Amino acid sequence: MTRTTPSRRSVLRAAGLAAAGAGTVGLASCATPVVGTAAGTELAYWNFFTGGDGERMVDLVNAYRSEAPDVTVTDTTLMWGAPYYTKLAMACAGGRAPDLASMHLSRLPAFAAHLLDPFDLDELEARGISADSFPAPVWDSATVDGQLFALPLDTHPLVLYVNTDLCDRAGLLDGDGQLVDLGSPEAFLDAGRRLAEVTGSTGISWAAADGLASWMLFWSLYRQQGGNIELPVGGSAQVDREAMVSTFSFLRDMTDGTVCSPTLDGPAAPAVFASEQAGLFMLGPWEIVTAQTAGIPFTMVQFPAVFGDTPYVRADSHSFVLPRQSSLDPARRSAAYDMAASMLRNSDTWAQGGHIPALQDVVQSAEYQELQPQANYAGAAEVVEFDPVAYFSGSGSQLMSYGGQLVLGVCTRAQTPEQATDALVTWLDQQLAIPSPV
Repeated sequence: MTRTTPSRRSVLRAAGLAAAGAGTVGLASCATPVVGTAAGTELAYWNFFTGGDGERMVDLVNAYRSEAPDVTVTDTTLMWGAPYYTKLAMACAGGRAPDLASMHLSRLPAFAAHLLDPFDLDELEARGISADSFPAPVWDSATVDGQLFALPLDTHPLVLYVNTDLCDRAGLLDGDGQLVDLGSPEAFLDAGRRLAEVTGSTGISWAAADGLASWMLFWSLYRQQGGNIELPVGGSAQVDREAMVSTFSFLRDMTDGTVCSPTLDGPAAPAVFASEQAGLFMLGPWEIVTAQTAGIPFTMVQFPAVFGDTPYVRADSHSFVLPRQSSLDPARRSAAYDMAASMLRNSDTWAQGGHIPALQDVVQSAEYQELQPQANYAGAAEVVEFDPVAYFSGSGSQLMSYGGQLVLGVCTRAQTPEQATDALVTWLDQQLAIPSPV
């Protein structure tokens, strides 16, 4: 399936160095990336970032423009979720694909087989990028059938937001002002009850009625119990029924109206935390701006191991991919490598929005280590758990939507944990019987 033959490497490298005149400069130690494309090269880049992330992405694109003034970059922002991936798939299949595109790693497997080109490891090495530049779980998830099909920009796991004032009043901070260990179901629920006494409302804010938030927590707790989901094409779903029922049961117990509300939606959950009606909040790190804007005393920490000994946590990664071209232009492909490398090198800017940079040179830099509270949860990248592999899974997917509906049904007592488990397994089998549309 690979196209990365030695002759192609030679062509790409020649195009990449033609205008440089002097060798390449690697990315190691955050050095200047390779910028060596011919004058007049055009580069098309698609992404789905809006809001604060959109502004930071514009900064990354403009940083590359300043590094490569001879490259004309056309960056296009499309609607997040299914609309983006449908349009990208159609563009790849129809020979109208951009040179570089953003993609969630959870969406990669369905695209890798027919719609993307793998990254040439030699070309990445020339830019100072290799497997040991990334956390192992992230690099592994970017690899399909032994080939690297995505270059991760970040990791965005489920994290725990902490109102330090409310938690202090609830007796949940230790002598150093750090959140006490919540590493058991009993400790987690007790923390919620103690915080509810302080707030007079609920203890923990979580959007049970939002598919993304509910699936992130469900998958984290399920994986912490050793649960897995295998989805063989044309076969039957293999699940750990006991762990699944246990996970649904915990979520039902948690959403008792005291620890958590069973009905908060996506916009309401961060608003509840920002207005100090809850002392803890569970979601991805992108809501950091909401808490900062509210001006409340808060920090963010790695989500605890509520079950088991390892704090496995659901995550995804924004990454860069190389859409398959009907006619490959070596200069444009070289520029795509350069632009991706540049954006990784400058991802300290990206980290301000809460995401954990994938490039370890950035994570280990003094600048990032001093970035608070972002540096507190960087270790989560080593224990991330991506969604089960299927064309209908991943961020913004059918699995996330349907799984979220089942979580909400359990939290509102519309169905039992056993019924939700049966429904999920039945639905998975139905999806596996449908050929992938990609």
